[in-house]
Amino acid sequence: MRVSSLLVLLLASVSVCFAQNVEEGDLATRVKLVREIPPDKDHPILRKVISAEESELSCQPTAKKILAVHYRAKPQSEISMNDDRIVIAVEEDGQFQVLKVEESDVGISNGALYSNYDFEVNFIAVGRERFLEIRTTFSGSGASEDDVYSISSDDKLSIVPFDDATKSKLLQAGEEFRHGGFSFDNGVFTLTTGAYKAGDPECCPSSGEYHAQFKLEGRFKPDADHHVFRPDFKFVVEKEWRTHEP
Repeated sequence: MRVSSLLVLLLASVSVCFAQNVEEGDLATRVKLVREIPPDKDHPILRKVISAEESELSCQPTAKKILAVHYRAKPQSEISMNDDRIVIAVEEDGQFQVLKVEESDVGISNGALYSNYDFEVNFIAVGRERFLEIRTTFSGSGASEDDVYSISSDDKLSIVPFDDATKSKLLQAGEEFRHGGFSFDNGVFTLTTGAYKAGDPECCPSSGEYHAQFKLEGRFKPDADHHVFRPDFKFVVEKEWRTHEP
């Protein structure tokens, strides 16, 4: 066999092992989406698939099958930060249309990765409804944000909003709530955040903590003009309390 033929076969085998980057709006097979992403000039580090989960999101008139793929580059040193890419896609006639792509916005210096954030992706159930949760953790701070996504019958993702608990009536004069984070357990989101007074160090809110539990309200509403069902949900504060007040 000629050397050129061997080279062609080698390149073909490499293309089977790796996936090309996909972008929002692309249509791809599951096999392509769950392959590793090879290095390129913009991102010189291999990204491996650390999870690939298929599940359903609630929708009307029928649920939607979603694939969530989470890629991560291996850190190059002990001080490196996680370098993530997530792809969210909906099944369409045996393939998957990419609805959302998120990346860590990474930089590389002296072989180490420096990223602004990394991700965690989960399918969750709240009552009878199923959603997709993306948690974004900000590197070096420990702070995180949670976005909960629903989907319309024409395959549009949308965020389910939370009440702004920082404007609670439990907030006293001269205080502010900050550095909050959500937990999710048994179908319930709970927010815990510090209650700070002027001059408090960032580590130590002198007024203790504020807590709020949320309940889901809303439904899928028909949009007769466009012949689709759109999610119309929100999380509202059902219970709130303070702890460790001076």
